[in-house]
Amino acid sequence: MSDGNTNDSGSDSKVDYNTKHVYFYLPKVPTEDGEVADNIDLGAMLRLGGYCDLEQQAQNVPSDQQHYYPQKHIESQGAGSENIFKKSAGSSDQSSHGILMACDGHFLLKAAEKMFVETGDHHLQVNGDYEHETTGSVNVQSGDIMSLKSGTNKTLTLNAGDKTGDMELLANNKTETVQGNRTTTTSGDNSDTTSGNDSKITWGFTKKINGGVNWTAFIEGQLVTATWGLQVYLGTLIKVYPVSEVVLAGMRFQATGLNVASVQTQVGYKALSADTFAAKVSNVLTGLVDQQIRITQATLTTQQRAVQANVDELQARQVEMDANMVGVIAFL
Repeated sequence: MSDGNTNDSGSDSKVDYNTKHVYFYLPKVPTEDGEVADNIDLGAMLRLGGYCDLEQQAQNVPSDQQHYYPQKHIESQGAGSENIFKKSAGSSDQSSHGILMACDGHFLLKAAEKMFVETGDHHLQVNGDYEHETTGSVNVQSGDIMSLKSGTNKTLTLNAGDKTGDMELLANNKTETVQGNRTTTTSGDNSDTTSGNDSKITWGFTKKINGGVNWTAFIEGQLVTATWGLQVYLGTLIKVYPVSEVVLAGMRFQATGLNVASVQTQVGYKALSADTFAAKVSNVLTGLVDQQIRITQATLTTQQRAVQANVDELQARQVEMDANMVGVIAFL
């Protein structure tokens, strides 16, 4: 027990301090025969109250400080600062009473019933592997930000019962950034529901393989843009694709396909400005009736060309017949 100035620390130097404390100290066992313990190198220590002479002496040798204090405490007070030992018991070196327990061997703590720990800030540093086991549930809560991080190029795994349990994620907003590849495998059904807008951008090749029935429905419409064209679908769009095709002796047999769109039109463009692109889209949306009329006119024009071709063929045959008749008369 110390109260006031004391100068007995196992060395010739005087150590002045003014704290109330008591400690139990065992020096480290020398590694070589004949070596004498220096009465500061730590074997095991329990100190109650303020800092003691051993801690103050350790201030002169930084490596000795690391025997007594956690590295986080040394860093928080600043290397070389006297606050390392003066604040080791608390915020005040005059009135704070703390507990220091340190050893160079195992630290074992066991309670047959419950253990309660309450503290201010808490820092746990493990210089080896860290393992936490419990036979009951684990509940971790935070009143502020919570962060979970693995080392550089190290794996972070969340395992729900070795793929036998469920995993739930509840959040307001969610942001994912994947630096490399992303793979998702679902053995059961997959259901995605979005109440707002859904935006997807792919800078590369897109491949989709469907082994069953593919059903796509657009309630209000579909707008598809490409590098060289614009496709606008208004109304319900239903697509049924051919499911089989057989070719025998030059004959092709194909299951009947169905592609129905209430209104569809297509316009080509290349390197259009925003105003020009908007104008073309407006023209497409406002000129659907005119487009249908033009299609009808084009069909009639095609039929007229077919009739004219038949007339031209008949005239050619008439000329050929007249020529033959002239040849017969000349022969007679």
